[in-house]
Amino acid sequence: MRKRQRTILENIRKVDGQLRLYLLVVFLFTLGNSSNTFILLRAESAGFDHVRVFLLYFIYNITASVLAMPFGKMSDRIGRKKLLVPGYLAFSLCYLGFAFAANQWMMVAVFVLYGAYTAMIAGVERAFVAEIAPPELKGTMLGLQSTVAGIALLPASIMAGFLWRVFGAAIPFVFGAGLSLTAALILIFFMKNPQV
Repeated sequence: MRKRQRTILENIRKVDGQLRLYLLVVFLFTLGNSSNTFILLRAESAGFDHVRVFLLYFIYNITASVLAMPFGKMSDRIGRKKLLVPGYLAFSLCYLGFAFAANQWMMVAVFVLYGAYTAMIAGVERAFVAEIAPPELKGTMLGLQSTVAGIALLPASIMAGFLWRVFGAAIPFVFGAGLSLTAALILIFFMKNPQV
């Protein structure tokens, strides 16, 4: 078992800087992407009752489901990176919307956009990793990407809860929007994989 772990670590060390950089992008983005519980609490604080919060979440899921295949096909056609960047930017807009939506109709629009963001990102992140990973390490890198995201998820929600409690409901969303924007900028200016 130790020999296998040693082999995995040695293989990871062989990975080029671009893939390591993208794993950093995944970590940063996920660190700002707290549990969806917070968006539901935000909808309640904007005046939605429990039934309408459920309907909002239903709208989000329907939007994500309907758009998942079209966005997947688009990523096949234009390349993963060209969809990931707008996806991260859409997330930033969503979180700013959750932070500052002035009325309930704006909140509904933000939930629809949040569904579109989910459709843009969900499978494309993994496809991007698979395409930039060395052929012999694709499975390892997909597992590592999930591990990196999982490591970031817990502190993401803890920080969001802390920021909400100490600074108010808008601040965790502003924080998440900033990290997502940072992830998009790293992709734009530092990832040099135009073929994906």
